[in-house]
Amino acid sequence: MPTKNVYVSDADLPLFEKAAELAGALSTAVAAGLRLYVAQREKETKKMAMQTIEVEVNDGPVVSVKRFVGRKILRYEERSGLRTTTFRVYLTAKNQYAIYRRNDPDWGALSNAEGTGPGWEDAETWQGDWWHSKERSLQVFPDLDGMKGHMPNELITALTQAQQQPAVEELDI
Repeated sequence: MPTKNVYVSDADLPLFEKAAELAGALSTAVAAGLRLYVAQREKETKKMAMQTIEVEVNDGPVVSVKRFVGRKILRYEERSGLRTTTFRVYLTAKNQYAIYRRNDPDWGALSNAEGTGPGWEDAETWQGDWWHSKERSLQVFPDLDGMKGHMPNELITALTQAQQQPAVEELDI
């Protein structure tokens, strides 16, 4: 069986002794601790890792799938009447911002806590095609400045704040 030497500081010696006592052997405790450590680091790395992203985009009457490599940074919503526009922002593998915009019905606007929202009684609500998804688009910007005038200011502000925070915040709680 291969052996590995682990040097332990005097301050950590009681921890190692307690772990050996609980696990039945120091090697068992060390292996269990390393498994937990590796699993935690792999989980963090996976959250920060780039993934293949697929989104459906309207190209006129045709729906096409766009695929790219990136990681999701944030999700932002704007509500207006019976519609909601959702923006999903991704950082691409080439450090650009891919923004997927989707305009859908806001089903929550039809109701309230009692289930008697204004939309249920209004005959105009049920005419037209407001309940269909409309725009689904993907726009790519090289930086935040390129978004100005094309994206809502609140989205750019939220993205600026998101970029100032670490992708993963490790809490010791």
